Amino acid sequence: KGKQESLKTRSFLAIVSPMYDGGKGRFPATMRLKKRSDYKRVYRCGVARKRTYFSFHIFQREGPARLGIVIQRRWGTAVKRNRIKRVIRETFRRNSELFTGMDIILRPHEVCQGCEAEEVKRLLIKEFREVAGTEVKSEQGKSLSD
Repeated sequence: KGKQESLKTRSFLAIVSPMYDGGKGRFPATMRLKKRSDYKRVYRCGVARKRTYFSFHIFQREGPARLGIVIQRRWGTAVKRNRIKRVIRETFRRNSELFTGMDIILRPHEVCQGCEAEEVKRLLIKEFREVAGTEVKSEQGKSLSD
């Protein structure tokens, strides 16, 4: 039993330790979409783009990037949903310069369930770059490409 417990601990630490930077690596509240009105604004005024692994709703605005993650219950157990959200938040936090000045609602598709954390990170950045190359309107009516 002791050996089995240590294997579980090691596998947990392998997932969590790269995400922990001694308190500096937290996902701050300023990077989160929290209010219902913020979500409504992104859905109503933003641009929706669907890709193979993720769907993006993007609203261009002034200020730091903010992220909202939406995962339906049919996606899997709470453990699976929370794991993918953790990986997405960590990717967003570490690559925040890529997302500057946007409110983003991200919806991972069920295809992501079988992917490892590193693959999810790579796919998220790749698909976001594809989406960011398309026209995304802002509050003032300007597009990302302007």
